[in-house]
Formats: sequence, structure tokens, C-alpha cells
Amino acid sequence: MSEEKSTWQQMLAKRAEWAEQQPSLGAEIRAMAREAVKDVRSTVMETFLGSPEHGGEPGTPLNPTMQQVTQDLGNIYGSYQAMIDSYATQGREGKQQDRDNHMER
Repeated sequence: MSEEKSTWQQMLAKRAEWAEQQPSLGAEIRAMAREAVKDVRSTVMETFLGSPEHGGEPGTPLNPTMQQVTQDLGNIYGSYQAMIDSYATQGREGKQQDRDNHMER
């Protein structure tokens, strides 16, 4: 019985940890309502004017913010900051070569 209780407590602790990471339900519902209104407006505009409205606002469901995209790039393709630093180094080297070429002329 004590093992079941400890397992049950572990499950509840894991659920509480997961719940802390989730956005509030009210915020999610408001975002989905805004998206629903935009979908209706886009459909009406496409029907009557021939072109839909632009994409949704960042941060709504299925439309991540730029910060979320950058964080995901860092997790999927290695260190995103290291990639940016390597590009910065390449840029500095290229500028130095340009200066050297201009000096020779």
C-alpha cells in the first residue's frame, strides 16, 4: 500500500510540475476566441473581396513567437548562439580581407 501511495504522490507531483508550465486556461480561451473571429473575418473578406487577411498574431495557438522559434532552433540544430557567433566571425574576417584588398590598390 505504501508503494502505491508513493507512486500516486509521484504522479500528483509530476502533474503539478506540468501544470505550472502551462499557460492559464483563460488566456488560451481568449486567444482561441480571437483566432476564431479572425478566421470568420478572413473567410468573409475572401468571399466578398477575393483575398484573405494576413496571418495570425504571434503567440496564439499554432503560431509561435519569434523567441519560441529561436529557442527551438537552439534545441534542434545545436547551439543557435554558436551559429550566430560563427557568422559574426566570418563577417569580421571578410571585412578584414576587404580592407587588405583596398590597401593593395
